[in-house]
Amino acid sequence: MYIITQTSLFDNEEIEILGDLERLKLAIENMPDEEIIKKLRKIRKNGRDDWPVEAMWNTFIASYVFNHRSVNDLLRELSRNSQLRQVCGIKPRYRKQKDGTYKRYIVPSEAAYSRFLSNLLKSKKEMKEAFEGLVEYMYENLEGFGEELAGDGKAIQSYAKRTGKGKDRRSERDANLGVKKYTENRNGEKIIKMTSWFGYKLHLIVDVKYELPVAYKITQASNSEKKEMLKIWKELNSERPEVVRRAREFMADKGYDYTDLIKWLEKYEVNPVIDIQNHWGKEEKTKQYRETDLTYSYKGEVYWTDEKGKEIKLNYAGYDKRTKSLRYKFPPQIESKKIFRIKIEEDRRVFTPIARDSKKWKREYKKRTSVERENGRLDRDYGFELHTIRGKEKIEMCITMAFLVQLSMARGKIEQNKKERLSALVA
Repeated sequence: MYIITQTSLFDNEEIEILGDLERLKLAIENMPDEEIIKKLRKIRKNGRDDWPVEAMWNTFIASYVFNHRSVNDLLRELSRNSQLRQVCGIKPRYRKQKDGTYKRYIVPSEAAYSRFLSNLLKSKKEMKEAFEGLVEYMYENLEGFGEELAGDGKAIQSYAKRTGKGKDRRSERDANLGVKKYTENRNGEKIIKMTSWFGYKLHLIVDVKYELPVAYKITQASNSEKKEMLKIWKELNSERPEVVRRAREFMADKGYDYTDLIKWLEKYEVNPVIDIQNHWGKEEKTKQYRETDLTYSYKGEVYWTDEKGKEIKLNYAGYDKRTKSLRYKFPPQIESKKIFRIKIEEDRRVFTPIARDSKKWKREYKKRTSVERENGRLDRDYGFELHTIRGKEKIEMCITMAFLVQLSMARGKIEQNKKERLSALVA
């Protein structure tokens, strides 16, 4: 963290005046940015140092804390807000003119800030390591962090409308078109809606309890959500195995209904709580379970068929880990203690260790909304709904920065023993 030492803004009698600036202080103080600063200094070397790297970095943090949509918005705020300049460490600079007089500059120029951001793009490794360090802090300081995880994909539009050509830095070369299908139920009728966007896709895993990010990846908009999610889990197992070891459950919507992902999670003892798509034919309501009197639906409902051909829905009675089978029993109105077993290997999409038709599955699946709320914060609190960013590298840098600010503020709240609303931007 790089706090500018000359300020006296945070004396007790002035705290009430500061208001939102306290949030900025919280983010700056708890940001593990030492390696980032070192890298920025190394890149700058003997270049002009009109505006110190530390001060420029602090203003970049401020742009996320106060949701500035563009560099110009940030510079305008710095120009009129002397307290913000002091907190960030921005001091006036004087430049001698041809006539011998000196001109006073109170904020960096747009060109100077552009150079700073170009240098920051070369520090993405250090920024990602800072993110991982903050996540590790959460594992060490929050009870149950990482045990229940949820995943989702988020569309991020490019500021450009289409792929550009030539060397114009404002052009877009990395993005492509993404399409997503939604199914809505209106008055009992299923309606399919399609949405499309030009840009990228954020693949995100968050902790369910605290709603803080654990892992993420940026790809082109057209990349498969379920395949990219499997790649993330495999990378976590290779590079950050503690995340996989701690995880007990993973919640996701039906876009992640993918046999390979389900099998991989179960292999590492992570229970998949993933909604299912109906890949059966319209006329196929149930299938027979092997050569038995049992049938099942694509949603995992299990039935017993009596001698008259009537299907009686069975009640879930727990998972047998030893035999990797789901146990079912008759409903109370039928006086029988007989237990039926269904091997999950019968269909790994339909049958999972937490049975799809159980109350527990429904209860756990509701926790998936945690990742949707985190996606909403990225749009609402960190400005990704209306941004001015082009290019995959810049998108990655800005997403990483948003998570760094969020996690740094959460760390500050934990240090103050305030563990409620850790994911909120407002302290």
